[in-house]
Amino acid sequence: METKEIQNDCLEVLRAFDLYAKNNNLKYYMAGGTLLGAVRHQGFIPWDDDVDLMMPRKDYEFLIHHFHNDRYEISSCETDGTYHTPFARVWDKQTRIEWKTVCEKEIGVFIDVFPMDGFPDGNIMTYVHLWHLKFYRALVNSSIREKFLPHEKYLWCKRIMKKVFRRSGNYYSQKLNRVAQKYDYDKCSYVGVKTTSLHLFREKNSKEIFQKVIYLPFEDMELPSPVGYDVYLKHLYGNYRVLPPEEQRHSEHEFVIYKIDRSTRLIVGGDGGGGKIFLLALTRIFVKGGAHRNGMETTY
Repeated sequence: METKEIQNDCLEVLRAFDLYAKNNNLKYYMAGGTLLGAVRHQGFIPWDDDVDLMMPRKDYEFLIHHFHNDRYEISSCETDGTYHTPFARVWDKQTRIEWKTVCEKEIGVFIDVFPMDGFPDGNIMTYVHLWHLKFYRALVNSSIREKFLPHEKYLWCKRIMKKVFRRSGNYYSQKLNRVAQKYDYDKCSYVGVKTTSLHLFREKNSKEIFQKVIYLPFEDMELPSPVGYDVYLKHLYGNYRVLPPEEQRHSEHEFVIYKIDRSTRLIVGGDGGGGKIFLLALTRIFVKGGAHRNGMETTY
């Protein structure tokens, strides 16, 4: 089961998201490793275990404030004070994730949804803007970490930041999103995702590559891609069609996943007059090692 089972669960979340987006005329694209998987593998990268999507800010704001589904829930820093990540996740309420290195809201198997904002035209203004974002992203990372890994970059700096800056990850995530919106998506010639630290300086792309949508096969679905996906992927990964060395083909998440079994019941009371209390029986189904979106690169 392992990675493949998580991929199957992510695919079901993705189906619900895709249906909602279509029904509400929301624009979105496959992003990052998901788009790379669609182009190179016609589905998931074999060792990847999540889904990355991106949406123009206006569509993203509608999504986080209005999404509703009986089985799937959305969490965002703007709408949930107990959620500390600066981008949204749509997740399965029939599963639970136990994070191993971060203090984050208890959610289930998820897909990531990133807002897209504008970028300034000039390189100098872009670097100033991105370093401002990088500062807040570092504060988010340090504030939610329960432990740091020995091989992390700038480990000493992260430890100092955690001691000095004591606000919640939710606070810094909201600050980051406000800074990201300084340049309006609709008014800028360059756009991209600014709430993740993985490819921050490579996310700036001409809006022209997003002007048209084409649909690419992803597993048994057809999902939207920017017409300029080749430019986008080369910008992020270089020669993206070449597979990485075999020893680098692994996920960078770190969590334990449980499935919730609601069939377990405890009968209480006597003389036939008792009630039924449904217990949540958590079945441990998967363990992943690594570090998720903490500034470390994932190899695709």
